[in-house]
Amino acid sequence: MAAATIASGLLIGTTACGAGQIAQTADQAPAINGNEIDAGPLALRDVHIIFPKDGSTQAFVDGGPLEMAFLISNGSPDTTDTLEGISFADGSGQVEIEGRRTIGPNQSLRAGEPALLLTTSNEPTDPSEERITVTVTGAPPSLTPGLTVPMVFDFEKAGETTIDVPVDAGAILPRQDHPRGVEEAEGEAH
Repeated sequence: MAAATIASGLLIGTTACGAGQIAQTADQAPAINGNEIDAGPLALRDVHIIFPKDGSTQAFVDGGPLEMAFLISNGSPDTTDTLEGISFADGSGQVEIEGRRTIGPNQSLRAGEPALLLTTSNEPTDPSEERITVTVTGAPPSLTPGLTVPMVFDFEKAGETTIDVPVDAGAILPRQDHPRGVEEAEGEAH
């Protein structure tokens, strides 16, 4: 009887040792290049500006053209929404969207193909996913690899949402702490 009491005490004592604890991975950010935000039932994921596939940084100097990549999922079971447009929060530059912008219930809209993405020609296409092309031109000087730029996504029903969009730093690119065109003040060299 005493052994059973001790065993049940140990069992109860050890089963509750993790109660109320938060897993270390609960707040861990996903290992992707892009940012994420929710706009009502719409989930914007992996939003970023793609580093040019040819590896050249000239497109950043010229302010584009640069391609955007993202996935927008509509979690609503019965409401369709439409991506009306994308713009820079400061009003500079242009963002051109080519393709169907409607996102049906439980459907998604994907833009771009991130650099170094491993794909095969045999991959099936997802019938619930619409593909579009989004091109940035006339970008502000702050659009620099490794930094972020605030952009506004405008939806017909979900309205406007602003997100800090990271600019992909490419596979092999030295760190740059200042936007292009901004000189370091004397004595600030690292």
